[in-house]
Amino acid sequence: MWENLRRVWTDEEREYHAILLNTPQISPRTVGAEAMLMSGNGLAMRQTSKLWLTFSRDSLAETLRTGDELFFKGRIRRPKNKGNPEEFDYAEYLAVKGISGRVFIGKERWKRIHGYEDKERHLSLGIDLRIKALLWRDRILEVYRNTGLQGEALDLFAALTLGEKSGLSDELKDIYAGVGVSHVLALSGMHLGFLVAMLNLFILSYCRRHYLRLLGAMLATVLVWGYTFLAGLPPSLVRAALMYSLMLSGSLVGRSGFSVNSLAMSAVLMLCINPLWFYDVGFQLSFLAMFGILTICPRFQELPLMQWRYVRWIFQSLLVSFAAQLFTVPLVAYRFGTFSFYSAWATLVVSPLTALLIYGMPLILLSGITGIGTTVCAWWIARVGTWQNDSLRAMMEWPYAVVHTDWSLWFTLWCYVVLCAWLMPFCRSYARRVQFGLMSVILTLCAFAVNRQFCRIRPEIVFYNHSSCPSVHVIYSPERSYLFSTEEDSVRERMSYIAESFWAKKLSDVPVVVTADFRDNYISSVHGLVAGRNGISFLMLTDDRWDGIKGMCQAEVDYLYVCRGYHGSMHELSRLFNPRCVVLDASLWRNERRRYIQECDRLGWSFHDMEAKGALKVALN
Repeated sequence: MWENLRRVWTDEEREYHAILLNTPQISPRTVGAEAMLMSGNGLAMRQTSKLWLTFSRDSLAETLRTGDELFFKGRIRRPKNKGNPEEFDYAEYLAVKGISGRVFIGKERWKRIHGYEDKERHLSLGIDLRIKALLWRDRILEVYRNTGLQGEALDLFAALTLGEKSGLSDELKDIYAGVGVSHVLALSGMHLGFLVAMLNLFILSYCRRHYLRLLGAMLATVLVWGYTFLAGLPPSLVRAALMYSLMLSGSLVGRSGFSVNSLAMSAVLMLCINPLWFYDVGFQLSFLAMFGILTICPRFQELPLMQWRYVRWIFQSLLVSFAAQLFTVPLVAYRFGTFSFYSAWATLVVSPLTALLIYGMPLILLSGITGIGTTVCAWWIARVGTWQNDSLRAMMEWPYAVVHTDWSLWFTLWCYVVLCAWLMPFCRSYARRVQFGLMSVILTLCAFAVNRQFCRIRPEIVFYNHSSCPSVHVIYSPERSYLFSTEEDSVRERMSYIAESFWAKKLSDVPVVVTADFRDNYISSVHGLVAGRNGISFLMLTDDRWDGIKGMCQAEVDYLYVCRGYHGSMHELSRLFNPRCVVLDASLWRNERRRYIQECDRLGWSFHDMEAKGALKVALN
């Protein structure tokens, strides 16, 4: 496993042989899929490395399915981040999934040989089971479609019952994430809990004798793990299935399997199977939420209000949501930079609607197979899904529905230290709990003030690594910054993901976008030559307007920013400018980049190649 992740790929274009491992994800311009690289032929065929394949979208690429075997020609590269501030760690995300390389495959650069069911293959048991499970999932999705489900209702129902989220729109994902219930879209213990409740009602409740209980437990375990395989073995669902299996085993011998010990045993077993799960944020959030539920909820079982049945049900539902949120909010705020004050209430609203949708799965399957009542079932599923989505859209309009945060690692760890200390034995008495609570709140507020000052952005200049929108961001303070770009009309659209991850967290006001000559009290720009306070200066080269200029004295500039559109040479520029560093943008063609690097070496100029080193960030004095 570790050897595959450390594999070094050559920079040559070669022909490769691979098998698709998941359902391809279709986006407006590309089709992406996870694949296993193969070597050898026939019985000697063996698996080598996992790759992420990106196909240029066309009618043929849209027909790709799980298990398809194909040949393709391309240049495999090691996954790496662009280096932009606060960006999503894409390289870590692929590494956690065991993917060691990625490749872009253009049109007519690949050929499908066989589908999975057209030829017998000799794959490892895990890969073989995974492909078969995903193929069965595709068949179930086809049954969903045959009932008349379509659009947003079909996408939501597929995500909640099968874990198939590729059809969900970005707008819907943002709503669930903004209200703090994105865990509902990821199959986990909550979804399995609804299935377990159904199994207990229809199977285990009728098993009185010991041998019947044993057979019922075995049948329930098989059904739970079958559902887990069908969903593609996500870490959160594997954790829930392991805990349920341990709970059934404990019940057969008269012991409780639903405890912190079983949670720890589940974590150890999962990490023995795949150590990379430790770095998966879904794995971390799943175990933190379950730890919060197991440690906090028992402390409130003796309250007087727990005597009334309906009050107890409402209070327990709120308590479970609050306990899970309490232990996941610090990590969510640190990893994603946002959290919601209404997540516990939103979970309380969404949970019964999600239960109705999950319990509708066998009904709609039976309806789709027999053809009886398809219209009624599809209408009912669509109506419940609409209620759920509309309720969350309404919550998004509430004040402080989405709070942007900027937490450092040490402050996140401090929050977990406080939470764990609150669970220690010395805090079990009411007086001690109040005293420790007040002290921890005061210390946490002080730590938050230090964290806020520590994370406050300092004056800096950022050369963004964005091949379709070369940009330079000069930041003087959170309230004042300037974005110099070559894209006059679409800069805000193309920089939207940076705005969400970086500007929303660090800036209190959006930057001033500059695409032409500009001047104010802080900075000025003339023909791409920018000079501002703090002595910063750079030249943004996007065309050849500076070539052939004579009679100009050599000027000192801090940076020459070379972008696509400039076709001149560094030797001609050396008569006009003496830069401290040359920044080569990721938009440059490969041959141009190589030529500029060679010219910089001959001139003795230092350079920063964004394609190799990522974005450049420099502090301003």
